[in-house]
Amino acid sequence: MGTLKVACAQLGPIDTNTYVLMDDQIKEAVIIDPAGSADELANYLEEGGYTLDGVLLTHGHHDHIGGLEGLRERYDRWSLRVYAAKPEQEVLMVADYNLSPMFGRGYTTHANMMLKDKEIFEVTSAHKCQILYTPGHTLGSCCFYFEKEGWLFAGDTLFAGSIGRTDFPTGNYEQLIRSLNDILMKLPDETIVFPGHGPQTTIGQERKTNPFVER
Repeated sequence: MGTLKVACAQLGPIDTNTYVLMDDQIKEAVIIDPAGSADELANYLEEGGYTLDGVLLTHGHHDHIGGLEGLRERYDRWSLRVYAAKPEQEVLMVADYNLSPMFGRGYTTHANMMLKDKEIFEVTSAHKCQILYTPGHTLGSCCFYFEKEGWLFAGDTLFAGSIGRTDFPTGNYEQLIRSLNDILMKLPDETIVFPGHGPQTTIGQERKTNPFVER
């Protein structure tokens, strides 16, 4: 088993952070929130000799899933594993909820690996992570926690110094504040946070400086 490494690119219409996690020893990879060109992402993996083991969705907004259907076309759409929190299927499958009409073309999609809160699952043949339900930005927003690596992929739940919007369909401010304080702030200070937009941060830094954290 090798070590996971992270590559990040700002892709799509509003520079969403798309993350590619790769293991150089087993040559397997996963993509978190495929925002941009599926061909660009697939070519990047193929040039490095990686297979794509799955796609992880922190939530279903268009700017985080814009490359998903293209990836399904490049790979086997019936076997490509697409992971999301179980409640988020509704957002993915309703165009007005996933905000795709705002970006010019309404469409629906789905995940085929629906995860329960706190479920630990294999993202490659050698690596696992845990899903944490963090509703508020959307009904089924979640974060992916890699405890061994000390990483949290937070989507639009937590940003450096801020939190995600709650004025879109299925958003709820009170839920987001509970998710932030009751779930994410329970993680170790040294946990590196990889947000859906903007620079990375740590739980410890946000505990000290984020104005939405209860003290």
